[in-house]
Amino acid sequence: MLLNDSIFGIFFFYQTAFGFLGNSTMLMVYLKAFVTQPQQKKTIDLILTHLTMVNTGTLLTRGVPEMLVAFGMKDILSDAGCQSLMYINRVCRGLSICTTCLLSMFQAITISPSTSYWARLKSRAPSYILPSFLFFWVLNMLIYIHVITSTRSIRNVTIVSRGYFSKYCVADRSGNMIQSFTFLCAMTVRDLVFVLLMSWASGYMVTVLYRHRKQVQHIRGASLSPRSSAETRATHIILLLVSCFVCFYCINSGITLYVTYAIQRDADMESVATFFSACYPALCPLVLISSDPRITKTHCPLGKERHPSLSMNPTADRVIAKD
Repeated sequence: MLLNDSIFGIFFFYQTAFGFLGNSTMLMVYLKAFVTQPQQKKTIDLILTHLTMVNTGTLLTRGVPEMLVAFGMKDILSDAGCQSLMYINRVCRGLSICTTCLLSMFQAITISPSTSYWARLKSRAPSYILPSFLFFWVLNMLIYIHVITSTRSIRNVTIVSRGYFSKYCVADRSGNMIQSFTFLCAMTVRDLVFVLLMSWASGYMVTVLYRHRKQVQHIRGASLSPRSSAETRATHIILLLVSCFVCFYCINSGITLYVTYAIQRDADMESVATFFSACYPALCPLVLISSDPRITKTHCPLGKERHPSLSMNPTADRVIAKD
């Protein structure tokens, strides 16, 4: 086993372990709120629960196989195993993009001022969540059917000079070129549409919170501390989530394009691309844990004294509480 493989194995182990623990913690918090603490339930928790589940699926279907291969296990999957694993991973990754976009847009609608056009959707927005999930699942499952027909176990194919590889699966490019081109176009259009919508919604949300903060400062003057500003904290958290997603998405896309169309296969770059593709699912729960007062209230005695301004989106929470 090479030193590089051992290093990648350690990275994938810690990334998968911490990401899985973080997502599991958030999932338990949301399930507890739905089942035993309905007074703490928020409409946005439904979106976050879905995001947590698909992030967990992304981590397990990429991090675990990469870790096993890095630690020296060979031929871990058959053709059927590769097809199932890669299909589930791609669908979960697509659902993560779509759900993050829905989260941003839902929050933007929720905190929009009453004079805004989007304020008309506040009362109807919760009813759109489940239909949106159904649309996301159907869309991504249809887009990635091509993965089932083109993916093979690496032990059952001859490695070609170009194409998508992992250390245990390979995309067979000898199939229908029209199908491959259609798949690439559909995936690209989906990513562009949802990333642009998410960026627009997040930018709008930041603008609304910034204006609200200015109004509050104008009313209260210097008595309002920046540290105690709920709007400022919410803005920082939103910016952090969106920045993380866009940053890791761009890095992963760039490396994946290089690996796919490189003249010579680079196994280390393939592992780097896989690592970055799982960074957002691993870091997302850490951001949510740090901003959700229910985590501290459940696991730390000091949580009862936590100031309500430390909520991820207190402005949205107050509006949702009225629903």
